[in-house]
Amino acid sequence: MKKVTALAILLASTSLASAAGVNESFVAQVGVSNTATVGQTGGNNKQGTAQFGYKNNAITAQDQAGAKTNASGTLQIGSKNQANVGQTGGNNSQGTVQVGVANYAKTYQLGVQGTKTNTSSTGQFGYLNSSEVGQTGGNNTQGTLQFGDKNSSATAQGTNKQGGKNSADTLQVGAGNVSTTAQGSNGSGAFFGGYTGGDNASTAVQFGVKNWQITNQNANGANALNGVDNSAATFQAGYKNGSTTTQSGQRLLSLPGNQSLTAQFGAENLSTVSQLNGLNTQGTLQIGYKNDATTTQTNSALSGGINAAATIQAGAKNHAGTTQVANPLSGGLNSSLIAQFGAQNSAYANQTGPQASSWAIQPNTQATLQVGYANTATTSQIASASVSNTSVTAQFGSHNVSTVVQH
Repeated sequence: MKKVTALAILLASTSLASAAGVNESFVAQVGVSNTATVGQTGGNNKQGTAQFGYKNNAITAQDQAGAKTNASGTLQIGSKNQANVGQTGGNNSQGTVQVGVANYAKTYQLGVQGTKTNTSSTGQFGYLNSSEVGQTGGNNTQGTLQFGDKNSSATAQGTNKQGGKNSADTLQVGAGNVSTTAQGSNGSGAFFGGYTGGDNASTAVQFGVKNWQITNQNANGANALNGVDNSAATFQAGYKNGSTTTQSGQRLLSLPGNQSLTAQFGAENLSTVSQLNGLNTQGTLQIGYKNDATTTQTNSALSGGINAAATIQAGAKNHAGTTQVANPLSGGLNSSLIAQFGAQNSAYANQTGPQASSWAIQPNTQATLQVGYANTATTSQIASASVSNTSVTAQFGSHNVSTVVQH
């Protein structure tokens, strides 16, 4: 991705004039039926387009206010490629590199928040790859790199003056992979009663055929509470794997945010993660066929409760579900570990925090390990005002059944 950015900067800085306040444009086309349309206003815009091949099309429009600079670089090599770039407000930087046949890339940026900068880099190599990027308000960074056939990537980022930072990186190698990332970080006001947005970070890596991943992060502040920091990483290799990660929330104190890691290898694995209000940590590893993992963790914006969940599955048709809710008032601490090896295993754990009348830390702890065939384990825990629940289930063999309910 650094190479793509460096190429864009080099291309955009190539010009025939360099006087201050002047718009600079360089266009090079070699081939048949190439089209390049460039529109720049306001000065201090730099743009470069190079096309080699057949029926390439590039359209760049830039508009800025003040002394800030928009920079755009587009390189297309191949046949019937398209690249559309729109930038306004200054301090935007964009680079697009496309090599292959009928690739499509679209970037639109709006930077109006002082010195904050939007940065976008897109590289596509192959056939019928598609990339679409939208950035607003500055402090957004996006990088997309795709190799193969009919891969699709969409990234949406939004911030305002009181917002934090959004960062998204997407790498796809193969055919028919789909990646969607949405990030938001907004705040309001700088004095008493105001709130600021947190930082979002997302990394998605996919290898194989028809894998899909959706990451939705909301670090917006609200109701005089600051937005939490969200971090998500997704790695998928195989066929028709699917992953959905949702992170959001607000906190009164500056405490650690939400962290999520999902790794899937095989075919038709599915992982769904939802985390709210920070201090949630989650990790999912699935290897095999038709594995399913669902993790939901919730914290109060006012508490220091901590949720931690880990799910490991290897085999075929495994299912694991974890739900944890830390107490709004006390320092509730839920922890869950589910490990399954074999075929057709199923494990479900549900934990809630201590009662609101208790101010002591009363953690729920649950661990389930299953090795074999067609095992089933179900654990549900609800701690009272003075009692902590602890459950450990280990099953080895086949056709085992374990059910634990604690209040």
